[in-house]
Amino acid sequence: MELAVGDHVAEIIDGHSFPVALRNAVEIKWSGILNAMKDSQQVGVVVLRDGHVAWAVSNTQTENFASFLERIGMVPKDRLDEVVLKYRSLGKSKKLGALLEETGLISHALLRDCLKAHVSAAISSMMADSEIILQARGGEMVVDTSLIFLLSEVYPALQEEALSEVLSHDPKDADTLNENEESLPVDRVILQDLAALPGYLYSVVSSTGGDQLAYHVADGVSVDTTQLLPSILVWLGASTLSSNELKIGKVLFGFVQSEEGSLFVHMVDTRNNYFLAVVCDEKAKLGVVRHKMSELIPDVRKLTEMQ
Repeated sequence: MELAVGDHVAEIIDGHSFPVALRNAVEIKWSGILNAMKDSQQVGVVVLRDGHVAWAVSNTQTENFASFLERIGMVPKDRLDEVVLKYRSLGKSKKLGALLEETGLISHALLRDCLKAHVSAAISSMMADSEIILQARGGEMVVDTSLIFLLSEVYPALQEEALSEVLSHDPKDADTLNENEESLPVDRVILQDLAALPGYLYSVVSSTGGDQLAYHVADGVSVDTTQLLPSILVWLGASTLSSNELKIGKVLFGFVQSEEGSLFVHMVDTRNNYFLAVVCDEKAKLGVVRHKMSELIPDVRKLTEMQ
């Protein structure tokens, strides 16, 4: 049953230009379908789940997701045709991506990368058309939460804009920013990308000397990362000592799984002066977390280079 859209949602989404309406929907963590309209005709769709992009398609795209996978050489045509037939026979009750994974034709991490590229193409094409407006249709969407994206992931221009804003700050404003770290665009843009990870709790960017540069904590989680940082440094120091004794070189990525969660540490560069640490509960998946952290390292490196 379709849910009615509240007046406040209609005011900030319905009838507004694509960029404005989409950013507003993301900001309020909205769930539902956004119909992209141009000259009273539907030209695309964006599906959101709690402000994350779960799917997007535009009529400017000349191929569907299956054809896209075939064209870039991810899935052989004959095998893809078999999966598409099964997908249709199930009445589309199961996602195509899930079927591809089940048959072993594509890994989850690679599927996520391909889906992001396809969704990004749709978002970018509609962002560029000033005549497109959005209409909201509410409702909880059944999606794979490991295959949803922050808007900044599928529209990278947002990251560039935010980083430019940080770099353009007058140095005299530094003390004010440090007093209120939640106002730092870098924290929001870079580390919030980790929020879509299964079991995500919090993340920290720090120097090995203990200077915290940025942090992010999941909604509903109450932690003081400055108090937890010393424990992470102790564990990292022990791992570094062990790697030296084992004659395997410097630690570049570390992982420890415990009874109730896992700690992941990714060094920013080979000098090992800075690192990104992520803590998740028992739902975390090593491959998914490591892949996401690796994606963020270039942006985290930009942050450390500002120090």
